[in-house]
Amino acid sequence: MNQTSTLTGQCVAEFLGTGLLIFFCAGCVAALRVAGASFGQWEISIIWGLGVAMAIYLTAGVSGAHLNPAVTIA
Repeated sequence: MNQTSTLTGQCVAEFLGTGLLIFFCAGCVAALRVAGASFGQWEISIIWGLGVAMAIYLTAGVSGAHLNPAVTIA
């Protein structure tokens, strides 16, 4: 298997990383609003931090974890 990352692999990794970031970060705030929960700044910050960390760990080896497809293609 070739060890160099292709542009296709980088784009797929960025897609997955960005999707994971949106799912956890924006999704947690949307779910809180829909469910009517009263989480504070601390809980939301923890969920955001976990989402960002997981997205970085997922994409760092392939595309450098830019989490922005425009940066990866440029």
